[in-house]
Formats: sequence, structure tokens, C-alpha cells
Amino acid sequence: MGPAETPQGRGMRVAVFYAPESGEPDLRAVRLPSGATAEQAVQASGLRAAHPELASLDVRWGVDGQRVQPHHTLRDGDRIDLCRPLQVDPMSARRQRAAAAKKALASKPRR
Repeated sequence: MGPAETPQGRGMRVAVFYAPESGEPDLRAVRLPSGATAEQAVQASGLRAAHPELASLDVRWGVDGQRVQPHHTLRDGDRIDLCRPLQVDPMSARRQRAAAAKKALASKPRR
């Protein structure tokens, strides 16, 4: 049993999630002592060893859709999401989709 693990039935259970750019999303459940941090959960999950690119990416951490820091104290049932940097600004992407849709409508023959 590792330092971040607790005996069955004690502590809290949290999940750690990472979706690599290519490959299958990786969701791992870990059991930690009460008061553990997000950093401890990521270490216990083994995601860094399984996904070496995490060391070189500017990964953002989130819990319940809110950005958190690695020292964030977790609660039972939390899920830590490790998020890769955005490839495209969401507002720019929306503008590009809207422009493409407008162009497609304009080129459609009218009845």
C-alpha cells in the first residue's frame, strides 16, 4: 500500500481524468486519506507515468468545472480533470463556424 492509499473502507475516493490528444481517455479511481490534495491524487493515480507528455504541457487542473491549484484539498467523490491547453480560442472557433454556415446558406439555391 502506497503512502497516499488507505485501507479499504477508510478515507475518501476520488477520480482523476485525462484525455490525451490521441488515444483513449484515461479515468482512474484512487482512495486517499481525508484532507488529501489534488497533487496527491494525481501522483497516486499513476497518470504521469502513463502519459509522459503531461510533464511538458501547460496542464490546467479542474474539479467540478472550476479551476483549482495542485494544493487544492479534495472531498470524497471529487473528480480531478487534467486539461490540455486549448488549440483554438473558443470565440474564434465560433466565429469561423458562423462564417462557414453563413457562406453555406448563401450558396444554397433558392426555390
